[in-house]
Amino acid sequence: MRCILAQSQVVSGTVLSKDDGKAIPYAKIGIVNASFGVQADEKGRFELQLDKVSKDKELIVAVPGYKQFRSTVQDFIMQNPHDIILDEKVTNIQEVVITPKNYKEKNMGVNSKSKSMMFTPNMEKGNAVVEETAVAFSSGKRLKINKININFSRFESTKPIKVRYTVYDDVDGKPGNLILDHDIITTINKDQLEDSTFSLDVSKENIWAEGKFYVGIQFIGQADGKVALSGALFRAGFYRSFYGPWEKIGMAAPAINIDVRVKK
Repeated sequence: MRCILAQSQVVSGTVLSKDDGKAIPYAKIGIVNASFGVQADEKGRFELQLDKVSKDKELIVAVPGYKQFRSTVQDFIMQNPHDIILDEKVTNIQEVVITPKNYKEKNMGVNSKSKSMMFTPNMEKGNAVVEETAVAFSSGKRLKINKININFSRFESTKPIKVRYTVYDDVDGKPGNLILDHDIITTINKDQLEDSTFSLDVSKENIWAEGKFYVGIQFIGQADGKVALSGALFRAGFYRSFYGPWEKIGMAAPAINIDVRVKK
């Protein structure tokens, strides 16, 4: 008689920083080019069901400011413990002195405040669903992002909601590589909206861009109410789930716009 030990394929662990050992909250754990995964909680803890995932698929965790974690599903299942340790990415940021006379203030993006065209995030399943939307921008001159604004057509939630902001370069006409140095996550209350708009000051984040780039948002966790963004036709909007491929959103885009300082 042979005894066969079945390896459990429900893995749990914590996403940690190798530098200081601290937990990394809300990290996305998923499969490369697949709309499957889970998001860690506020303490970096996660539980991932891998029974139906091919063992030769590649698992990925990408957090701004850290090197990507990649492992085959097979190797990750065999790993014990299943904690994910991320190495800090060292970046040398060159200080740029902005001379007001050489720059001008400008707003770019989708400014619609439509109540009829809406983008409604799926927040019923919390960290089991990670959906991200992004809007395309283009500038022939170098610019610095000072504020990221999102226009809500509906905000009926008794509890604050969390939103992650992302900025990508362009790869083949779609969002490509993250260009942020760390995660930007904020909490939004209804009383923080001004004329249905929430503005996040990112002027101290030193976010520079040129050419084509993308600014995205992802709602984090569950909400007890209904939240929706305004939308606009004939603008370039993109969508993906976890680390799945980016898809164009028909002929519309969510109301994400940015205040920038751009070279004259």
